[in-house]
Amino acid sequence: MAANRTFQFHGIGYGDSPVTVTASVNSTQIFSGTITTLPGNLPVPDYPTPQEAYDTVAFTLVDSALLNTDFAGSLPMTIEISGGNGVILTDIFCNYYQGNTGPMAHAGTVEHFGRSYKGIPVNSESTPDPRSSVYINGKQQVPPLEPSQATWCWAIPSPATMTYNWNISVGQVGNVPGNSANYTSP
Repeated sequence: MAANRTFQFHGIGYGDSPVTVTASVNSTQIFSGTITTLPGNLPVPDYPTPQEAYDTVAFTLVDSALLNTDFAGSLPMTIEISGGNGVILTDIFCNYYQGNTGPMAHAGTVEHFGRSYKGIPVNSESTPDPRSSVYINGKQQVPPLEPSQATWCWAIPSPATMTYNWNISVGQVGNVPGNSANYTSP
């Protein structure tokens, strides 16, 4: 039986005023508000990504029935950024994520979070990144690094609109994977 999932979008704002984010999935708004903002300028793209961008949950999609553990595929996502100097977006985690189960494992549980996309189904760039076909202010973006085995981090100056395909793997409840026959794609 499918379980509703919660998704955590990690990232952090920079600037002397709060950064506001409005996020929509498939044209439905899922979040609008200010996010944690550190004083100062947005780091330049040649940075090692600051650890706080990985550690901070910018916003959350709570208890989604649409994106339950049977869902796998991609949906169009839009993130509008205003205020401050910009934002760094990093990982997208979810509960009921796929992985090993057992006495010490946390995959397939409601209270633990892990990577929401593991490269299946394959995205438009053949990577395990939850964001593909990224555009910022209407301009197609080249991923900042060569294809990797993880999530690319995006430094986005404010104001901006970022659009992309949000890729999501099928979930897992306990040691039972979701029904991947429900694959959905735009």
